[in-house]
Amino acid sequence: MSKHRRPSVLSRAARIANSPLQLSIAAGVAGTVAVTGTVVANAADVSSPQAEDKAGAQGAQNVLVTTADLNSPADSAAQHDAVAAAQTERAEALAAARAKAIAKRKAAKEAAAKRAEQKREARQQASESRTLQTASRSVERMSASAANVLAIAAQAASGAYYAHGGSGPTGFDCSGFTSYVFSKVGVSLPHSSSAQRGVVQSVSSPQPGDLVFVYNGGGGSIGHVAIYAGGGMWWEASNPSTGVGKHHAWSSAVSYGRVL
Repeated sequence: MSKHRRPSVLSRAARIANSPLQLSIAAGVAGTVAVTGTVVANAADVSSPQAEDKAGAQGAQNVLVTTADLNSPADSAAQHDAVAAAQTERAEALAAARAKAIAKRKAAKEAAAKRAEQKREARQQASESRTLQTASRSVERMSASAANVLAIAAQAASGAYYAHGGSGPTGFDCSGFTSYVFSKVGVSLPHSSSAQRGVVQSVSSPQPGDLVFVYNGGGGSIGHVAIYAGGGMWWEASNPSTGVGKHHAWSSAVSYGRVL
């Protein structure tokens, strides 16, 4: 029976070193040393100025990243839309206020123009009323005497004859006849057809008793005067062949005058 030899010191140490427990202890020590080295290295890096700048830059970058995360594209679009909506609302309010002011000024101008027009119309109506009243009184006076004028003309023409420069009571020329007739109603007319035209009021629509002035050759000077009898008839002293009497109008180159 053989005797066992005791392991040597070196072999025992090798077995201990290779045992799981020793390996675990060794790994732990190595990790501790590695961590410790890293902490020391980091501490050394931070303590240097370059490390501090690097750390500050890294912090700023972190802040920028955080701010960018807060101001996302959706938030920026919403803020832009809100600002645009506020600007549009303000512009619309200003435009509405401006339009309201313009409308107010326009209404005031239109009201002032309407008042001025009403005043002008009132003045014009008053003037026309006065003119119509004056003309009406003149027509009434003429109408009241027209029957007498026509009756006197018929009486004077009866049995009378045409005489150049005659003024009655039996021989007349044109202006002598008209001046004789109107003298019987208190109106003095000159013995001249053109002179009588200058003392009467021109009218466009003749009434019985108005004077009819005939122009020589269709124009130019006045060469004849008669008394309008109505219905296209004249009382006149025309010429030696037709004599004195009531005749059909024989010229259209005429004007009319009213004896007031």
